[in-house]
This record gives sequence, C-alpha cells and structure tokens, in this order.
Amino acid sequence: MVSFKEISGSLYGVYLIARRDKFALDYFNISMAGFYNSFAALALALPLFALENAIDYKGIQTETGFVPFLLLLCLALVVSWGGFLLVLGVLARYIGFFDRFSLFVTTYNWAQLALVGIWLPLSIITSGLFPPEMVSIIYLLFIGASYVYLWQILRITLNLSSIMAAGFAFLEFLIAVLTQAFFSKWLFSGQI
Repeated sequence: MVSFKEISGSLYGVYLIARRDKFALDYFNISMAGFYNSFAALALALPLFALENAIDYKGIQTETGFVPFLLLLCLALVVSWGGFLLVLGVLARYIGFFDRFSLFVTTYNWAQLALVGIWLPLSIITSGLFPPEMVSIIYLLFIGASYVYLWQILRITLNLSSIMAAGFAFLEFLIAVLTQAFFSKWLFSGQI
C-alpha cells in the first residue's frame, strides 16, 4: 500500500519537474513496488475528476443522468490513461527504451494526479468568475501547458529527443480524443 510519504514525495517530484530541477526524479520511488504504487494516483485522481465534472454537469447539455454521466467520464479517464501507457509500453519494447519505461510510468501517474488536482480548483474559480468563452480559453491554455509538461516528462524519464517526445505527447492527445469520441455517444445521448 502506498504511504503518504511516497505520495507527497512523488507530488513534490512532479513539482520539481515543472521547475526543471535536475534532482526531480530522486523524489520518486523507482522500485518495482513504487511502479505499482504509482497506480494509486489513478485511484486518487478519480474522485477529484468526478467532483470537477459533477460541478460542471448542470452546464452540460446531455440526456444522460448525473450518476451514469460521471461513471462514464471516469471510465473514459481510466481507458485513456491506461490506453496511453499500454501503447507506449508496446512501443517501448520495439523502439528501445523499455529499460526506463517503469520510471516514466511512475512519473506519469503522479503527474496526472497533480494535473487533475490543479485543474479542480482552477475550474471552480474560473467557472465562477469568468464568462464561458474565457473559461474555454483558460481550459485550452491549461491543456496546452499540460502537454508541454508531458513532453518534458517524456524527455527526462525516457531520454528521448525533443521531436520523439513531442510525437509521444501527441500520441497521448490522440488517445484522449479517440477515447472521448468513443464515449461521447453514451455521455450525451442518454443511450446506456
């Protein structure tokens, strides 16, 4: 079971990556246990993700009920998150960075939790203070910044070139878009 010390240390490491600190990776548990413990980040992110979407639910035009909508969104998050790691894991075997893949997964998982945790209060604050058009712009800026951050994680954990890291960051974006497209029929039509 993951400890509070490991969670807080990993989140501090995530912060240090954003600051481009050369010692950032030292804060992650890079053992096999740390690899498996990092998936607790998904379990911790799901309630935050559900809460953020529960707050936004009234403003979304959907025929899907409240609880099924949240469950479908959480399932889509799990599929997107896991799908990217699965595809990248397969590619890691063939491209030659499988030896560092567990370091990437550990870092990626904790970084995703941090991004969900940052977006929750930012979403609440912006939704209450700004018109919908401005909220959309802030959302796009946040998404853009999160992909620049993913690019940085890919570069430092897998020792990839900037171009290859950008390609894998784009791959994560494509998987997220395809996952949302797949789930959108159920999310908005009420046909579950």
